[in-house]
This record gives sequence, C-alpha cells and structure tokens, in this order.
Amino acid sequence: MNASLRCAACLLATGAALAPAAGRAGTFVRFDTNVADFDVELFDSAMPITVANFLAYVTGSSYSSTLIHRSTTYNKTDIQIIQGGGYLLSGNQILPVPTSSPIVLESGTATNVRGTIAMARGAATDSATSQYFFNIQDNPALNGNYAVFGRVVGTEGLAALDALGAVPVFDCTVQLGAAFGELPLTAPSLDAGSLVLVNGVTPVPEPSPLLLAAAGLSVAAAASSRRHP
Repeated sequence: MNASLRCAACLLATGAALAPAAGRAGTFVRFDTNVADFDVELFDSAMPITVANFLAYVTGSSYSSTLIHRSTTYNKTDIQIIQGGGYLLSGNQILPVPTSSPIVLESGTATNVRGTIAMARGAATDSATSQYFFNIQDNPALNGNYAVFGRVVGTEGLAALDALGAVPVFDCTVQLGAAFGELPLTAPSLDAGSLVLVNGVTPVPEPSPLLLAAAGLSVAAAASSRRHP
C-alpha cells in the first residue's frame, strides 16, 4: 500500500456447498468489470429487504461505471474484502453514487465466508445504502453485524474475485480523501484507465440446476458482520 504513486493532472476531483433447494427462486445478477466478469446468486427469500434494496440500485443502473474503491487484500492480517458501490466515474471526476434511504440491518444465517457478498454500512446499525463488499476469504471477524445476501456462482466466480483481489492497492488519501486509503489500481497512476471499474450489474437468467450443482453453489441463507468494514 505504500507504493509510489504518479497522479495524472486530469484526474480526479472526488466529490460448504449444497445443491440448490427445490423450487427456490433466487435472482442472479452479473457483475461486468474491467478485470473479470462473474455471476452472483442473491438470497431473495432469506434476505428480502436487503435484496430488494440492492436490486433497486441494479435496475436503476446506479452501479454503472462505479469503482471498486477499497481492497484490504494487501494486509494478510486484516479482513480480506473488496468494496464497491459507493463512487462512480463521471468524465474525469469521481462522484458519490446517489443513494436512497438507508435500510434496516437484516439478520440471517449465512456468514462472511469466501465468495459471499454483504452490505457495507456506517457506524449506525441501520445505515446501509448502496455500498457492498465481497469476501475474498472467510472473514469470521465480520459475522454478526453485516447482511450477507448472496454468493458468487462457481469456481469461475471465485477466480474472478481472486483476480480483483490481486490488483495492487495504493494509499490515495492525499489526492482523493479518506475513503480512498486502500484504492486498488492496475497501474501506479490516477488515470481513469488504472481504476477498477464495475461497468454494470444486470439481472441474468437462472443457471440450470445441473450447472449450479456442478458449480457447488451454496444456497445457505444470509448473515451479518461487524461494522462498516
């Protein structure tokens, strides 16, 4: 994280696997990123409030051109996550994603194991809006205070998360502010092309049960974790 950083003048003004349960109607979405694409199954029935909130941002195209603005994978003694959904690239500016009202912290049974997605939040319990994080590894320290509401599909999804987690991390607090102290960049430069971008998140058809079983997709219900990771 203490790698040297060249700042381009044009940027940036910041403003256990189970077969699927019979009859389950989970929603699937695809994350299209500039590093790797992957699908996520959402735990609709177990986490209805959280999933509905996330899908409202999806259908409103709120995640288009958004940043993965935080990665903790450089510090192996810390939680291992990548976080996004909070900031978007508009021209040569980084701006906050417009958000709706915060939602209540929904309890569940899924934990912050490798490959799951959960809602990030602030210090207040019921403060989650648009930001989410993916667990790159098991993060038991997060269990209890975050709503885990989905999981990536199959080994391809896990490989995509690993690729995102492998992007080098830089401290850009001087250039961009406190939210960007663990910013993943594909090159040591604040050019737009170095940012890790989510081009969009879109609903996709449900894979066949055979494909899900082959992928070893867990349909365990959702859970929580610590504070805003």
